[in-house]
Amino acid sequence: MDVREASAATARARATRSAVVHGTGWLGPAMVRGLALFVGLFLAAGLVGTLRHEGSRESLWLFDAGGVPGPVLAGPVLLAAAGLVLVAHGVRPAAGGWRRALTAGTFAALALVALLNVITFYRVWAAGEIDPRMPLPLSLVLFALMAWSAWTVWGGSPGRAGGGARATTAIVLTLAACVVLFPLAQIVFFGTTDYRRQGDVAVVFGAQVHPGGAPSQTLAWRVDTACELFRAGLVDRLVMSGAVGDSGYDEAAVMRDRAVANGVPAGAVVLDSLGVNTEATVANTVAIFEAEDVGGVLAVSNAYHLPRIKLEYRRQGLEVFTVPAEETRRIKETPYLWLREVPAFWVYYLRGLAG
Repeated sequence: MDVREASAATARARATRSAVVHGTGWLGPAMVRGLALFVGLFLAAGLVGTLRHEGSRESLWLFDAGGVPGPVLAGPVLLAAAGLVLVAHGVRPAAGGWRRALTAGTFAALALVALLNVITFYRVWAAGEIDPRMPLPLSLVLFALMAWSAWTVWGGSPGRAGGGARATTAIVLTLAACVVLFPLAQIVFFGTTDYRRQGDVAVVFGAQVHPGGAPSQTLAWRVDTACELFRAGLVDRLVMSGAVGDSGYDEAAVMRDRAVANGVPAGAVVLDSLGVNTEATVANTVAIFEAEDVGGVLAVSNAYHLPRIKLEYRRQGLEVFTVPAEETRRIKETPYLWLREVPAFWVYYLRGLAG
């Protein structure tokens, strides 16, 4: 190949690369804008919840900035400020100047917070304080997303109008994907992590009882896991919370009977037969704990249910430690049960913000 042919080949390669960049270069920045809107709104809402309700710490579901020096509100305020910067980027990104630098720096700062959260995760795991089924924390995913976003904003041209309607569609779809995937990620990373430790009582959340009085597989798993906690000496009592379902049986009584059959003394089992749903169970058990000055509380349910339980107990001003029921096989209802938690998570999250 002579010099002229080589030059022509180089020109063609450059033209091809240019076509690719100008044809798809809008996609990454558009996805970053959708991600910025989700993270920004979440962090800004977290501060609103903290101001309205002292026990609200909803920003923790994304980032834990509790190590920020200063007043108690220092962490939430800084996270909310970062959120506003990201929302501004999602709505109207800057092509350059101080806003572009501020946005990239904000993403980088959140990446650092996420990385510190990753280190904390492995530290507490090594100390035996948690037993995660997922060896990687959600914070590691957040670190990767924040670092990629910082690099995209700083190195690209996010403020240009390239992409048009396609970019707008990508922004909306990215935001929608975050709304759907975030609760599922909480199940995968938080729900499956076992936080069992020494406490006073374990609350077992009810589930279906079949006609004839036999507990469903889901309910049996929950009760059996709670019995393990009792036999290990981690708790002195079990609170069985449920209600009378379609089968006509009292779920709490069926749960007690199974626990007694598993060697738990009947006197160590407390019944709450008015636990018609998660909210009712939390309210009823909090009242019991306040009346009896109960300290450490473990909450037992299936992994998909635990993020919502954590949210509701926090709304009631009580910090509990969640323990996922040990499932020995997958049941056919699992996909439905997981997907049902997507809207349920956001309903309980918004309740937590409102106090």
